[in-house]
Amino acid sequence: MHKIKYALFYDFHTTPLHPGVGKNFDAETLTDRFLECGVDYVTFHARCNMGNAYYNTAIGQRHPSLNFDLFGDLAEACDKKGIKIGAYFNAGLSRAEAVEHRDWTTIYPDGSSYHEPFAGPFSQTMCYNTAYGDHLLAMAEEVAEKYPVSGFFFDCMSAWSCVCPTCVKKMQEENLDFRKIEDVRKFAFKSRNALAKRLADTLKAKNPDYLIYFNDVAFEDQQDMSTYLEFECLPCKSGGYQYMHTQGHYMRTLGKQCVHMNGRFNQWSDFGGLRNAHTLKYELFYALANGARPNIGDHLNPSGAVNEDVFDLVKEVYTSLQRYDKWFDSAMPEVDSAIVWHNGATVRQNASVSGAIRMLTELKMQFDIVTEKASWDKYQLLVLPDEVQLSDVMRERIKKHLAKGGRIIASGNSGLDAVKGFPENWPVSYKGELDFAPAYFKVKDPGVTVKMPLSFYEQAFELAPAAGSRVAAVLVRPAINNGWDGIYPEYYNPPWEETALPFLALNGQVAVFSGRIFKGYAIKAAVQVRDTVMHALKEIGYTPMVKLENAPSFLQIYTGRTDDQNMIVSILSYLPEKRGIEMESCEDALCSGDFSLYLKTEKTPAKVFLAPDGEALQFTRQGEYIKVQVPSVTGYGMLVLEF
Repeated sequence: MHKIKYALFYDFHTTPLHPGVGKNFDAETLTDRFLECGVDYVTFHARCNMGNAYYNTAIGQRHPSLNFDLFGDLAEACDKKGIKIGAYFNAGLSRAEAVEHRDWTTIYPDGSSYHEPFAGPFSQTMCYNTAYGDHLLAMAEEVAEKYPVSGFFFDCMSAWSCVCPTCVKKMQEENLDFRKIEDVRKFAFKSRNALAKRLADTLKAKNPDYLIYFNDVAFEDQQDMSTYLEFECLPCKSGGYQYMHTQGHYMRTLGKQCVHMNGRFNQWSDFGGLRNAHTLKYELFYALANGARPNIGDHLNPSGAVNEDVFDLVKEVYTSLQRYDKWFDSAMPEVDSAIVWHNGATVRQNASVSGAIRMLTELKMQFDIVTEKASWDKYQLLVLPDEVQLSDVMRERIKKHLAKGGRIIASGNSGLDAVKGFPENWPVSYKGELDFAPAYFKVKDPGVTVKMPLSFYEQAFELAPAAGSRVAAVLVRPAINNGWDGIYPEYYNPPWEETALPFLALNGQVAVFSGRIFKGYAIKAAVQVRDTVMHALKEIGYTPMVKLENAPSFLQIYTGRTDDQNMIVSILSYLPEKRGIEMESCEDALCSGDFSLYLKTEKTPAKVFLAPDGEALQFTRQGEYIKVQVPSVTGYGMLVLEF
């Protein structure tokens, strides 16, 4: 199976009404540009979301203004030059085919077959249970048999809620009620996953080394179907950089080759967008530092003409990344902590997860995001943010983790099982929801500089300290709860009275916050809450992999280990900004200034240097840590510890 290094992804969604498709297309010129940029894998449309094929198909509909085999010419040119190509099919949308076959389309539970906005591509979707599913499979087989392709990308493969006659009949056979939306949704997910499995099984039978991915299918749902994982992220449209950080820490734990796809444009269907090089470098250095290979999304003009400005940008970005190939080619992230979540399908959208990611990143902690699908064995620390309900499997893993001396931080009602019980050795027991709001907290431990009651901006729960635990911070109640008594709006409610209820309780290995601090941090990012978490980490004996002195707060630090067991430290000196209502970007690469970095390692390195130039740096051992004085970094820097 091909190991992707540098990829390009071409959108080529073209209405049947567009004239002159491919009139300026030159496969030799285009593939020469690929080679100039060091690109080894390209995803290109075999059939777009408008239902048009770009190859000579005996099954589907070639674009009416295309008079030659565009995809075939590109596939042959790529093959000749050693570039691998993946065939793109839009699985969920196929407008021209929907026009010809109305019985292939989704009928939604409200009886409609079209959705607003009508001018958008998702205004009509396809039903996987009709003959359309067989048709899609046949077209994929056709491409596999005709062309030297190395993979398949199936896009927009959402679980559309459908009550067409075909789906209703199948639901009735499974004792599901098409009148109940929960039954319809359950059936939709099952139908979508069944088609993905058919596609995967058929294509793997032809070539087990195909790169296969199903976009919009949750990573864990396609664990037995896809052969690699890819996520598309335009920070201006896909949930911002917080989404990028979430998927980067999570997808790499599932044991597959990972690809991070951004775009040279500012939104989907944006032919006139050209994002700046610093923004693309930040996103793709982030990807490499977190175990994913880079992929830049582009739009090819319907004429097929090469956009030289785009290739200039791609070449500049990829040339910068390629200077570090010697280390990135075999490196994987080296971490000591994990955020634990109970549902892989909701990782991306959850504010508690987002707040935990933000906080741990700001604390320079090295962490994964894991569910039951990944091992938890290698972690010193597990973080359970706010609302993680433990299954029996998770409860056993918690027990094993504590038995080997691991540490845990939990917050809110995380750690409860289905009958509202906490695991053994927890420093608290659960009593219920709190009877006052807003709730404040006050740290009681000595050495904490802020003495006033503080906000954490979220809900808290009533917990009781367990025998042998220590209450380090307590909840503070207001005199009057938030609310409305029919006359007065109770809105301005300051802290009034300390309670004996724990806000932070600790035993030897576990720290529990009674408030949903991570969701609150996602909303307000109160530094004092982060400081209290850092205090709790020290109190339970967690020793971080990385510590910094005299470094700006915006630095992001990621550690990795290469195949030859050397360590790398990626330093990202960028500050993403909100430059528009829908736009996050990095206008400039920032200068970090000199700072001290402490890296925990049992072995003492023979040499520490800056890559790629090899500038040797002085270092000393200080207890568990190697201390290195790092010279100023602008944009991206890599520190290498050679053992």
